[in-house]
Amino acid sequence: MSTADKTLVVVPYVGEFGWELMNWQGRVRWEIAHGNHGRVIVCARPDRHLLYTMPRGDARVVFCPVAAMNLPGRSNEDHRVDDAGRPMPPASLRQIVEAHARAACEQAGIDVRDATFLTPDYRAALWPTTRGHQLFLDHRVQQPITTDVVLVSRRRDLAPERNQPPSWWDGLAAQLEHHGLSVEMYTSRLDEAIHQLSRARLAVGASTGGLHMASLCRCPHYVWGCGPEERWTPLGVTNRQRYETVWNPFGTPCRYDECGWQPAMSHVVAQTRWALHEIGLKSRRSLSAWSFKPKWRVKRRLAGLLTTDPDASLLPWRVRELVKERMV
Repeated sequence: MSTADKTLVVVPYVGEFGWELMNWQGRVRWEIAHGNHGRVIVCARPDRHLLYTMPRGDARVVFCPVAAMNLPGRSNEDHRVDDAGRPMPPASLRQIVEAHARAACEQAGIDVRDATFLTPDYRAALWPTTRGHQLFLDHRVQQPITTDVVLVSRRRDLAPERNQPPSWWDGLAAQLEHHGLSVEMYTSRLDEAIHQLSRARLAVGASTGGLHMASLCRCPHYVWGCGPEERWTPLGVTNRQRYETVWNPFGTPCRYDECGWQPAMSHVVAQTRWALHEIGLKSRRSLSAWSFKPKWRVKRRLAGLLTTDPDASLLPWRVRELVKERMV
């Protein structure tokens, strides 16, 4: 059987939403665009079909919704961890997700007995966000800007001490509204979230997947979280570098605040108002202006050095560290 006759099955994602956005769905689209498969079955949660569409459509691609999965452990990067924080064995995860994919395809009447299954590495391997490795879609919906701020609350089970209670977010919304700003709370429904982010001047919150969604919707965002003392592995970059450059394929305006996970509400209000003035959208015409600034173009090129295989890089280690520590 030739490659063109074979079926490729994309398994449902079990890791973090942010990793699905920046390190999986773009890679899946790249594999589809550059592969020679006769048919591609994308298995995912029902609302995720919006993430896996092709730029101009592709008759080979079929979306197969997967029912809720009772998965062990908690999502972490591209895999899952147990209660002690230990990663689940990749082989076990592959067995679980392939079984769910087969069951979903069988229920939909799709024969995948001779299919090839596409799975993540489950070891936190990274794909650069450049077109040579991933293919991203602009998820922004063209509509008038009607909201000043969308608040994206962090509600993850992993490291819950980084979350703020609902009352804190309600208080933040009230203070922003007191300053004459219109505020919405981020919804968990993907289709509604895309529309929310597309009509907002700015998204605000602690580091979480919804802020990466803002990046793909070209919605400027103000994000807070850990400082440079914590490194995001395996690249070893800071969380600020991840948001502002490494995981920002469209150059969406972003201000990352290294103030920790529990900033004072007054600090967030002040920084939100500053971000609205500095990077917040003012009209539809301002959507792409920031991405063409020389500073952004230089930082994006430098960020590419960090995601290049060190063995393939022509630059010595000390130069790469200088770029990471001082320039990106």
